[in-house]
Amino acid sequence: MHPLAPAEVESLLSEHLPAADRHGEVIEAITPGCLRMRLPMRDAFLSRDLPPGSGQAVVSAPLMMGLADTAMYAAIHAFYGRDAFGAIISMTTSFLRVAPATDLIAEVSVVKKGRKLAFLETSISGLGSDAVCARVTASYAVWRARG
Repeated sequence: MHPLAPAEVESLLSEHLPAADRHGEVIEAITPGCLRMRLPMRDAFLSRDLPPGSGQAVVSAPLMMGLADTAMYAAIHAFYGRDAFGAIISMTTSFLRVAPATDLIAEVSVVKKGRKLAFLETSISGLGSDAVCARVTASYAVWRARG
């Protein structure tokens, strides 16, 4: 099966995700086994003065975890098809460095694609940087819609 096109997956995200989970993410590319999603940065996504006294604005950690989950959910649709449903079983996040106050890039790789389970890995970095800010691994149960 060929992966779905970015516009198809973005349409599915709009249909299935509640507004609280959508932050203007854009799927930039889908290639065999990989999906690249960009989160355009907004001032509302930043924490101020962290660490205290630094005057630095940093991206919220929960926002990065949500970006990884959204990107991996998109990858489930991209690689299993329009009628697939993915439910997260487990997710582990390692924060490696402070994320810059720029657009964020989530690069998802499918580690193993089974009939009913998918194992995914996501690296999050700032736009234009190779420095990974967070690495996320997750497993998803995958069902197909009946009907």
